[in-house]
Amino acid sequence: MKPKLEMISAVGIGAAFLGAVVYKLYRKSKEEKNFRKLVKGWKACGVVSQLHIFPLKSGHGIPVEEAYAQKIGLVNGELQDRSFMAYNENNNFLFGRIHPKMVLIKISVSGNKVEFTAPNCESITFPIPSQSETEKQIKVRIFGEEVAAFDCGDQVAQWLSQYIFQKDSGARLAHLSYPKVSPRVLKSKPGQNWLKPTDAGLFSNATPFHLLSVESANDLNSRVDGVEISTLNFRPTITVSGCQRPYEEDDWRFVRIGEAVFRYVKGTERCILPTIDPATGIKDPNQEPLRTLRKYRLAEDPVLRKAMGESPLMGISLALEQAGRIRIGDVVYVGQL
Repeated sequence: MKPKLEMISAVGIGAAFLGAVVYKLYRKSKEEKNFRKLVKGWKACGVVSQLHIFPLKSGHGIPVEEAYAQKIGLVNGELQDRSFMAYNENNNFLFGRIHPKMVLIKISVSGNKVEFTAPNCESITFPIPSQSETEKQIKVRIFGEEVAAFDCGDQVAQWLSQYIFQKDSGARLAHLSYPKVSPRVLKSKPGQNWLKPTDAGLFSNATPFHLLSVESANDLNSRVDGVEISTLNFRPTITVSGCQRPYEEDDWRFVRIGEAVFRYVKGTERCILPTIDPATGIKDPNQEPLRTLRKYRLAEDPVLRKAMGESPLMGISLALEQAGRIRIGDVVYVGQL
């Protein structure tokens, strides 16, 4: 039996009030770099311990030593976060919540060639479609929103269909190289005051960047019996260690790492995906760690709680204020407002 630690609130009333005040000031300024007017200094709060790029939505993450933070996500050479997405015959996206085995699909990119590998099946190599191949242009839907992309061909479609559905059809693959701005428009829920419509990623659920501290994951792990939980269950792009307390990232509003500056958008609400073991692709029969998170990490703000229901918070979703390179070992600075 793991020791149960004193419960730590998800969002303190004082922090929520301060966040609302600062947000009003933030929105008043129309300067592109208006975070500079709000941040009076930077405090070191940890270091980057891991960086991950997930080229395929719901696919396996690729650890990288460094990445360039662009408006739509992390880039490392030819790897672009969530630039590939599987979709079904109705052009709706396929994802790991429903098809857990997808988390085991590994991807590598060399030039315009992509290789997919997965357990118990042969690998497949296929070309990235050129954006001049207009006959391959399609429209796919993610959470009901249409995005123009390019289909990757019949070979990889058959491979995905066999892997996910054990038949020759049912899944296809879309790709889109990063444009300058996302083609998607984010809709905020009540209480998500820091979110802008332009904060969307490409094929990510919402924003392009997800930050989680090791201390938060360790605290959760101490509360869950019978299963080991790590940051990888939550698929963060940026993992931080060395925080003074778990869930400290809840209160961060501007974050500077290396050359890049990020803005807090919202606490990241969790679905059932973290219940899937990233090493085996098997869902936990007891719905852990989601069950435990619901005991102490539900939104405390009544407006946000009504909008989010029983979805607990773990980590924070970020948008980009200033592009730049970030690396493992970079100090994580938090803006003092």
